[in-house]
Amino acid sequence: MRSNRIPTDPPMMAARLPLPYDYTRVEAAVLAYVPRWRASGFDAVVAIARGGLIPGVMAAAALDVPLFAMSYARSERRASWRTIAQPPPASRLLLVEDIAGRGTTLADCLAFLRRAGHEVAVFTLAYDTESRIHPDYGQEMPPGRAAWFPWERESVTNAFAATGNQPDRPLSEYASWAIDLDGVLLRDLPAADYAHDLDATLLRRDALEPRAMLPKLELGRIAIVTGRPECDRARTRAWLDRHGFRGPLAMRDPERHDPAHVTASKVEAILAGHHTHFLESSPTQAIAIATRLQVARIFWWDGSRPIAITASAVDGTPI
Repeated sequence: MRSNRIPTDPPMMAARLPLPYDYTRVEAAVLAYVPRWRASGFDAVVAIARGGLIPGVMAAAALDVPLFAMSYARSERRASWRTIAQPPPASRLLLVEDIAGRGTTLADCLAFLRRAGHEVAVFTLAYDTESRIHPDYGQEMPPGRAAWFPWERESVTNAFAATGNQPDRPLSEYASWAIDLDGVLLRDLPAADYAHDLDATLLRRDALEPRAMLPKLELGRIAIVTGRPECDRARTRAWLDRHGFRGPLAMRDPERHDPAHVTASKVEAILAGHHTHFLESSPTQAIAIATRLQVARIFWWDGSRPIAITASAVDGTPI
């Protein structure tokens, strides 16, 4: 856990919900096209650094062909070779990038290769209807969704969106944190107490003081994602404001998620808030959230320190 202050997102909201592409999903997207690529007889793979490097390595390894890399200077709209070696003249190339967007990177790199006399097909992991170039191979994003890659984790945040894709700080500084409430900011009361006497337990909870040991984050403005039902918003907001926690508050909609599906509610709230990091007080929920959001950084707060959680589901595989 970093002890320095985490920037708070500006009011402007990023337009599209992130669609996580962890490394397993990236590999699956590449391997799905390998039979067609083999039949096309590509001589080499060319990856655009940096987004195209990981899928480019996967594609070149699967096809057993050479891998070359390109660089692109956005401010000058200048494409160049990043690797010393270059493809032989008149090669049949597979150009790889992570996403075909509204910018000029892919178009200028494609033009650069074709001017050099190469025959080029384009593969991107994702594209949408607003993309400047529609690739020969790739996955079109569902409406309202944007691909979310591990190597650009912070690019989905509202703080990054406010830069107009022209960040002037390291990407990590655009991270967006959210935290759980009960068990992090205040003591988590036993579930049996709520079942025995709900009103009395809620009153006791309202009177609790913040925990002595709190995460080293900018808690006054941090987003809070809780499994408490929406009907508790007024008393929850009152407690938070009373103790100086005035960040955005996301609560569970009981009409969509009952208490048995708190994890689904939190996953949706993390995506809707464009958060890249989340601190959860329940180890069980932390594992479940990490399984669903493998691109996000998920931490279990054990009461005194954060423990990073990495998890993936194993279906139908003997253990």
